[in-house]
Amino acid sequence: MSRSANTVSDLRGPSRRMPDLALTLLLVFGVTALAMWASPDAYEGGRLTVLTGFVLLAASVTGGLASRVGLPRLTGFLLVGILAGPSVLGILSEGAVADLRLIDEFALALIALLAGGELKLAALRPQARTIAYTTLLVTGVVWVGVAGTLVALRPLVPFLADLPFTATVGVALLLGVWAANSSPDLTVAVIEETGAKGPLTDAILGITIVKDVVVIVLFTLTLALVGPLVEPSQSFSAHVLVDLLREVGGALAVGAVLGWVFSLYLQGGDGRPRPPFATFLFAYLIVVVAHRLHVELLLAGVAAGFVIENLSPAGDRMIRGIEAVSVVIFAFFFAVAGASLDLGAVGRFWLPALVLLLARAGFTWLGARWGTRAARADARIRERTWRGLVSQGGVTLGLVLLIERSFPSVGAGVVALGMSVIIGNILAGPILLKAALAGSDDGSGG
Repeated sequence: MSRSANTVSDLRGPSRRMPDLALTLLLVFGVTALAMWASPDAYEGGRLTVLTGFVLLAASVTGGLASRVGLPRLTGFLLVGILAGPSVLGILSEGAVADLRLIDEFALALIALLAGGELKLAALRPQARTIAYTTLLVTGVVWVGVAGTLVALRPLVPFLADLPFTATVGVALLLGVWAANSSPDLTVAVIEETGAKGPLTDAILGITIVKDVVVIVLFTLTLALVGPLVEPSQSFSAHVLVDLLREVGGALAVGAVLGWVFSLYLQGGDGRPRPPFATFLFAYLIVVVAHRLHVELLLAGVAAGFVIENLSPAGDRMIRGIEAVSVVIFAFFFAVAGASLDLGAVGRFWLPALVLLLARAGFTWLGARWGTRAARADARIRERTWRGLVSQGGVTLGLVLLIERSFPSVGAGVVALGMSVIIGNILAGPILLKAALAGSDDGSGG
């Protein structure tokens, strides 16, 4: 009888906590809005401190609410950022989001280290064939499929309908390879939250990171080659290849060297464990070096984490140190990412964006099925891998902004359409991945 009563109490507990969490969230929003309204404009340092605390508290509470209804916590982090951002309530203004960007990049460096540290050679070797085949086929199928879909949608997209057909093809090729990108940061966050480990997890994470590198390379090359199609006044420049070598190859080389040096420090000669604070200083060093050398921060962090994990016996200890504070890191990073999204783009391009969203998911499923089948992966990996490749994040947004800078004549339309697609993928992707992991032997059910 007592056991039954306890069970009923446990079942009611989560439902009783939902109103408490919702009330706490309203109070956090209200107090922050009041503080921002009452504080003088000259007190910018204090306002930034208040906003940093707001992001962490509100994201934490919303993550708890999301978890209560079976969604990934990071979906809550993203939603609170969208709600507080410039597109809705404006508690986080565009200036505030820009001011929080340095902390955001520090969080990205830690996430990248975590992603690289999850790439253990011993676990990846059995999945190497699956990772290689699926990366190539998903990239190719999504690239061709989305590009063709966009050309077919030309009459429904105002900025494309006014372009010559050759220019439309150029933009479609760019957005096709752009659509093949997935989000390592979102993938790592869901894997950490669920505690998933196993062949499916290794395959999804490996494909996501390798595909990120492949897409960046192909995107940069395509950007140079389609220039004369989109804007006839442009011509192909070999400088693009030099920039590509520096940003991608340089990022991997710099990250590997920094990781090797830090691995020597971690194992040391005295045998004593290094303080966790050293890892945070190292992450900040990666941010500074990446900015100074103009290399891709995410790739540099992944390369560093991979080298540390596979060269240093203390690599696991470093990863556990980051995992211990991962909830705080993810809460801040994804809340700021949510605040950066422009909801107005959805209203302007909702129909073509919805078609592209569904087309991208369908072509991702097709490419993943073909790739995993060609690799002779087991049935569970063939059925579930595609769900882990839907999410998009910061790198995807950065690529679409690069199109805007390269082709100002179509840039505003490309960003609005791309932002609409990203919003759908950034919200749906983690949900699909969590469902895939929770329903497999890899998932912990958490």
